[in-house]
Amino acid sequence: MSDYSTKDIDNTIINKYLFYKNLDINRIYSSSKKKIKKIDHFIWWFTKQKFRKSFLIFKNDKPIFISTSDHLRYKNKHIVYSGLISCKPETNLFDLLKAIKIQNIYLNKLKNRYCFISIDKKNVVLLKHWKYFGYMQIFKTNPFYKQIKKLLNIDKSFNIYYKKI
Repeated sequence: MSDYSTKDIDNTIINKYLFYKNLDINRIYSSSKKKIKKIDHFIWWFTKQKFRKSFLIFKNDKPIFISTSDHLRYKNKHIVYSGLISCKPETNLFDLLKAIKIQNIYLNKLKNRYCFISIDKKNVVLLKHWKYFGYMQIFKTNPFYKQIKKLLNIDKSFNIYYKKI
């Protein structure tokens, strides 16, 4: 039986975080397909990481995912933009769904927040699973759509989903 656990991320993982972020599996479904340069990563880490809550998800004491959630304010609303970064060059559906479940346990403890995720329209697997975690798709007809897309810097090749926590 697999044993899953989590650990908060601190500055000691700065280089590993970049390595994971630059894995092909993460860049395929990312809005930026380019490898991140070390200097750019360091600048981001020390200026923007403070707005992000990240933790490692382990399976049998080996890192499999990083859960990320950026915490923002928009017009007196608390916004959380959540994502996952694989720590392995390949993953399986069971571990992915387990990581999403662990991530949602953390997110569901937050109150009075709007949580957003974005999924690449080519990611057939994830496009079938967002509803099982309580998310609803936000469409272009929603007046909030353009503002969220701009605020979170979401590319047009991604669908946007949200839930009120």
